[in-house]
Amino acid sequence: MSTTLTQKNYLGYGLGDFGQNILFQSSIIYLGKFYTDIIGIDPAWIAGLFLLARLWDGINDPIMGFLAQRTHSKWGSYRPYLLWAAFPLALSMFLLFYVPEFLEDYKYAYVAISYLFFGMAFTAYNVPYGTLTAVMSPDYHERGKLTGYRMSFAMLGGIIGATLILPTVKAFGGGREAYAWTGALFGGIILLTSLGSFFSVKETERISFQKGLGFGKGLAVLRKNYPFWLLSICFAACFAAYAVFATSVPYYCQYVLGNEDLASWILLALTGITALGIPFWSWLSPKLGKRMIFLIGAIAYILAYIGLYYLPSLPQNLIYPLMVVHGIGNAAAVYTSWAILPDTIEYGQWKGGDRVEGLSYGIYGFCFKAGLGLGGALALSMLDSSGYIPGAEQTAAVKNSLSQLVSLIPMVLILLAAIALWFYPIDAEMHKKIREEVL
Repeated sequence: MSTTLTQKNYLGYGLGDFGQNILFQSSIIYLGKFYTDIIGIDPAWIAGLFLLARLWDGINDPIMGFLAQRTHSKWGSYRPYLLWAAFPLALSMFLLFYVPEFLEDYKYAYVAISYLFFGMAFTAYNVPYGTLTAVMSPDYHERGKLTGYRMSFAMLGGIIGATLILPTVKAFGGGREAYAWTGALFGGIILLTSLGSFFSVKETERISFQKGLGFGKGLAVLRKNYPFWLLSICFAACFAAYAVFATSVPYYCQYVLGNEDLASWILLALTGITALGIPFWSWLSPKLGKRMIFLIGAIAYILAYIGLYYLPSLPQNLIYPLMVVHGIGNAAAVYTSWAILPDTIEYGQWKGGDRVEGLSYGIYGFCFKAGLGLGGALALSMLDSSGYIPGAEQTAAVKNSLSQLVSLIPMVLILLAAIALWFYPIDAEMHKKIREEVL
């Protein structure tokens, strides 16, 4: 079945993840260090906040997916949220990096409220946005192509979020106020790109609304969908690995490698190779299959992490080829984690008789953010327990923890992800059979 999508639809859909990933990358990479070193928040407290926010996401994300699936408007079920959530999403970028000095005595409360607001705004936009893949095209390979566009734009946004935040802060003069101006600037970019996506996409698959399918029945359908849960475990482990790595990189570069500015350059190498690698994996997907692409990427991940563990005793410039290898693995994981999801939704419909794409994306979104939250919390907890003191000369225990946080710990998480996806059963042939019997 051929798609009715145009190049404008592909590009517009990708644009929606461009702004999200500016916010995503900057919050994962720089927010922890901003809180500890600029605002003076205790690392262990931040780790607790990250975990609390993820617990709330466990309630918030599935509900958001369920509500979106029950939404009916002239724009469809999911597209309207690209408009409605664009403004709070952009505002959250500003609020994360703006902690007013006149609220110094209440900074812990302010940070908690602004971070929870960020999580809810991200959910309100991201869950419906991700679900659009399932309703923009019914074709297995076209969905892969659509995901390729999405992930390429996501990585371009990620490059900006990973590499331009610190230079922009320095351009504004550094310090607390400079972070606020940086948040406002990039919040404006997020707003424009999110609205641009809304005006460029459309829903071509009209999924019938089942009034009798309540939240509980939707969960019952998902419980039988074991490919969905295998993918969710894989996805959560991958993003936990990335969060551990990315949260630790600014600290690692400053205190282990002795060059704080190196963080932007190595993250540029990582995200740049990821962006270049996603179209390649998208092109290769019909030939190898999505599962095999992920497993090949997992091997690249592991090789990069082994190299990073030994890096402090090796020439520092080796970090760039290691980031190339890391980016190859990252591209495979990012592409497959989203390209596979629509197929699991139709598997669930095939086995259970009901289609629950909104709830599926909501729970999947929770797994995504749970992985990020747990990874970030793990990194900051290890940093705190090893005796980290902001701005001071760090002990050997702190440096050893940082070396493990950018290598061995994410490697273990990637191995867990690979084991989960090893048992994933859906390939192109099975998906074709599912489509023929369901539709």
